[in-house]
Amino acid sequence: MTDYTTLASAIQSTFQADSWLGNPANVKTIEIHKRGFSIQDEKDAQFFSTADLPAIAVVPNAAPKQQRLETTNEILETLVSEVVAVSRNRDLQAGMAGHQTIVNHIERVLDKQKSSQNDLGLDAFVRQAATAENQFKKGEYYYFVSTTTARIELTAII
Repeated sequence: MTDYTTLASAIQSTFQADSWLGNPANVKTIEIHKRGFSIQDEKDAQFFSTADLPAIAVVPNAAPKQQRLETTNEILETLVSEVVAVSRNRDLQAGMAGHQTIVNHIERVLDKQKSSQNDLGLDAFVRQAATAENQFKKGEYYYFVSTTTARIELTAII
């Protein structure tokens, strides 16, 4: 049985160890729990508050896992994980540029985790990181929400 918390923590630790993503001046919140993204003004813990932004949430089990038997008679598992980033800005163009910078760094860090020299620290390799983005306006702020999906290949049971 896959330990999704361990996988999410490994992704979170990888982001926190990065000099850009791990800097609170660039990303204030990196956590392993997906919160709601409607951005509400109430202090409901299920939603990000504006003080948490920009924020990243790691979702280790975004889709059902797949298993396949390898020639070594070992079963490899492939999981789909998501990294959701949320930011806001009063200016649309500046906000899009700032959010795109966060997305670029998320993809850069995930793309580096492709080999035994740079894995997630638990025999897990990242493949096919890609991002879809969305935006909406609430009051005087534009909010930017992106979902980076990556296939995580586990070569050992965690």
